[in-house]
Amino acid sequence: MRPNRRPWSLTVAALLVWLIALAVAGVGISSAVQLHGRFSAGVGVMLMAYAALLAWVGFAAWRCRFYSRGMLVGTGLLHLLLAGSSLQAGNVAIWLAVGAVSAVTVACAFAPATAKALRLTGPDEPGAPG
Repeated sequence: MRPNRRPWSLTVAALLVWLIALAVAGVGISSAVQLHGRFSAGVGVMLMAYAALLAWVGFAAWRCRFYSRGMLVGTGLLHLLLAGSSLQAGNVAIWLAVGAVSAVTVACAFAPATAKALRLTGPDEPGAPG
């Protein structure tokens, strides 16, 4: 595999994280413009900052940075737990979609092709240190 060639699993994970980042940014913008005072503006700013962080995670995965796997798994599990706990709040279809996107992101992050592209090796694999 060429060094700058991304496997499909890493491409899918990056695109799904960017999709979640767009959704979070949309919620952040809508919260900031609600004109309910400083609280909703603050919540909106924090959601937009979180969306920027998610966009950076997607960018790191897109660029095949070795550290992106942990961030993909962490954000995917966080969103999966959020979706699971929010199912009883209503909008079941939306939370099921968020859960599905998050589960696929985590699965793609653990794919063997992702580990190979990020140059992650286990202790029993050839080329592993020690």
